[in-house]
Amino acid sequence: MADMSIAHFGTTLIESPPSEGEDQAAIPMTGDLGRTDEFLRILGAEIYIKNMYPFGRQFIYKRGEFTDPDYFEKDTFTSYTAVPLPETDTPRVGETIFRLPHHDARQIAVSLMDGGLIKPLSSYDDFVNGAANALFFMGPDGQQYELTESSQVRHENHRVYIWTDADDLASHRQGYEKNFDLTLEGTEDFYGMGTAHLLVRKDPGVTVALLTLNEGAISPKHSFDIFKDAGYSHFRLGAPDKSRVIGNAEEAFPDGGGPVAFVHFQNSYLELVQIGTEI
Repeated sequence: MADMSIAHFGTTLIESPPSEGEDQAAIPMTGDLGRTDEFLRILGAEIYIKNMYPFGRQFIYKRGEFTDPDYFEKDTFTSYTAVPLPETDTPRVGETIFRLPHHDARQIAVSLMDGGLIKPLSSYDDFVNGAANALFFMGPDGQQYELTESSQVRHENHRVYIWTDADDLASHRQGYEKNFDLTLEGTEDFYGMGTAHLLVRKDPGVTVALLTLNEGAISPKHSFDIFKDAGYSHFRLGAPDKSRVIGNAEEAFPDGGGPVAFVHFQNSYLELVQIGTEI
């Protein structure tokens, strides 16, 4: 068995509600949802959970086996009330980027680009020609990603970037260190835009990279409404003491007593789990 603290992340997509009497589950995937399905299948992921709700639909994909160091799950969550966000000149507080590892990442980039499924935000040519180690891009679901070659080290594969106001960096870093047993292991340049402050836990492996802008002012967070904001990101994170985190966070969704609690921690929507809980 594997620990529940896996690479699991999700994004809210816009979808129109079904017509009266229409079978929600039978509606085909079209538009951004259909393109996201194609995108994830090229990456080698497949649907393994489907849920139908009054407010939208949920398709959870997985790639590989739980014990694989580059295993990931992607929650493609549609909302019938979601709307596009207004554009900003700089990233928003809490805006999140997910790393996608693949054993043949450069060929995957070519396939995704040829299919019109990605919008590069860093140099595509440098990546596919081997001059860059990663490709930063926007996916068809309105989610930003970083594509890299898979590593045998889980915390190198399982990385989440979070845009953070520089004024909050110290307190947010301390919050992750105290609540999630993460350790600051240095900084990296983030595509010339900002600095990634790398908070690492090696078992179960994860890196939370708090991003600060190099120039200009970061834009404020739009809202904490996962149903309203298209492109809203959430991710799973395991804690040594789940109850302690709940005490230091705000409830995002009623706790049904299961292994996953849905909380707002700092500026992120977390699927909070207890380290040591098996899938």
